Amino acid sequence: MVPPDARLLIVDDDPAIREFLKNRLMMEGYEVSEAEDAEKALERLEEHPDTDLILLDVIMPGASGFDLLRTLKEDRRYCQIPVIMVTALGLVQDKELAFRLGAGDYLTKPFDTREMLARIGTHITLKKKNDAITHTNQVLSTILTTIPGIVYMKDADRKFLHVNHLFEEMCGICGDQIIGKTGDTLPDRKLAEAFNRSEELIFTHGIPFLENVEDISSKTGETKNIFFRRQPVRTPDGELNGLVGVGIDLTEQIQLRNILSDREAFLSTLMNSFPARIWAVDVNYHFTQQNMHHATRWGSLIGISVDEIETDSSVREEWKRRCDAALAGKIDCAVYPCGNKDKCRVLISWTVPIIEEDKKTGVLGISFELDEHTIQSIVLTNSECQGDEPAYI
Repeated sequence: MVPPDARLLIVDDDPAIREFLKNRLMMEGYEVSEAEDAEKALERLEEHPDTDLILLDVIMPGASGFDLLRTLKEDRRYCQIPVIMVTALGLVQDKELAFRLGAGDYLTKPFDTREMLARIGTHITLKKKNDAITHTNQVLSTILTTIPGIVYMKDADRKFLHVNHLFEEMCGICGDQIIGKTGDTLPDRKLAEAFNRSEELIFTHGIPFLENVEDISSKTGETKNIFFRRQPVRTPDGELNGLVGVGIDLTEQIQLRNILSDREAFLSTLMNSFPARIWAVDVNYHFTQQNMHHATRWGSLIGISVDEIETDSSVREEWKRRCDAALAGKIDCAVYPCGNKDKCRVLISWTVPIIEEDKKTGVLGISFELDEHTIQSIVLTNSECQGDEPAYI
């Protein structure tokens, strides 16, 4: 079946032959352009660069069909268009020259129309498939080039098919120097051995994928922590056909994780050494920090919402009220009685907003419990200290 968008160009100096071919091809559903010589043919191609096939005579005034064929195959715009020579020249040396110059087929006048249509249909179908493959390769190349990571591809013989610029930077080698070669050609022997060990598990042992972090020395002597995922490429029949490897540089993330881990350990030590109950919640009232003094009173609350705390509803509402005030930018200090008639104590609690880059991201709470001697020193009366033990923060 003829593709509905197939366009042909007829190049022949004989108007009768052009007319016959044009009418017959249009009956088959083709779009047809025509030219009487090489110069006009190039003009038609300028007008219709999407031409799918050219029927080309050899003997014409001016440049011959062979001359035009040579010009077309040297032009990047037209070199992929199949050309069928349609000529009265039937000598072997003429056919040999045509094929050497890049002709896709050769018909000798007079020819059978059915044979011509069959050959045209075959070449059109092949060109459409080739165009689809070319487009797919262009898309793939664009994806591989723009992926923000290290990318390489190998065939079933473990030879490189493609590497992107980040792979080149990692290895300190130009892609042209390793395409078509195995990993043994990598200049860094340790890197080559690491690649071979990992790929051996896929090519020889058939594991479905492999993920690991490899320490790679850069040209400057720095050690890079690269996370690699390698996955086999298989044919529709399941046969191993190659491998794709994608790597992401995790060096900064790992360094940051180590720094944060050290800071978290320091923060935990500081919070637990401080003689107060310390806690923090995010903007959704979920606990993100809690020292051991607060945990002793309330149990572990990390990840729990204020609404989920097992206590009186009035306590939860008071907690949320103070968090709301802090998120509104208010630094709040509250005093709660926590003694009885025999023993007078108070709890002094501060809530302050946590601010990161001018944005409020949570609330920090600090509470101190004061005994009666301290209370007397700040002139609090016993009447202010009556009541049951409250559950405030």
